[in-house]
Amino acid sequence: MDERLDRNFLEGELHEKIIVRERRRRRILIGVTLTLFLVLSAVPVYQERLPKWESLDAARRIAVEIERLKTDSIRLKKPLKLTLFESGEVKVDVVNDCEAGAPAGQETVGESLRTENWKNGNNTLSILPVDQARKLNLNLVVDQLCFDPVNGLSQSKTKKVLVILPVKDLAESRLDRASYVEVETPTARISIN
Repeated sequence: MDERLDRNFLEGELHEKIIVRERRRRRILIGVTLTLFLVLSAVPVYQERLPKWESLDAARRIAVEIERLKTDSIRLKKPLKLTLFESGEVKVDVVNDCEAGAPAGQETVGESLRTENWKNGNNTLSILPVDQARKLNLNLVVDQLCFDPVNGLSQSKTKKVLVILPVKDLAESRLDRASYVEVETPTARISIN
């Protein structure tokens, strides 16, 4: 009789182990399915927001270059002009005067101070050209800044804005994924939007 009870007990214990194992497998399968669903549903959101994140990173790099422009201008005690090109180059030149009345080409004094790159290697970003910005009624957009250590940022008393946007958005005149580097005059205080 004891043998029969032991066998029934062992069969019942074995059955419970099988049920526990099946529940564990079911939980793992549900967890993996849920994780896969969340990952796959996040892909379109990631693809939509990636250009904005890249333009914000480029805006941060340009803001750092503007800060370096101010620092170098004060250190050298000379006005410096920062020019941004669509190819991704940042060129800093020493100039005689930051005033807009100086003849084109004659304001540069000697060689450029430095030339660097504000883009990543993927060439998906561009600076909004001034002429295209005027067509979009963005009147504060510039592609160059001149900082004088005595007078600060030159020209008008309003802020200046540099617009960095994905190249695809440039063709469509879409500005929702663009990043803006706003520079206040004359202090050249920077904010990124």
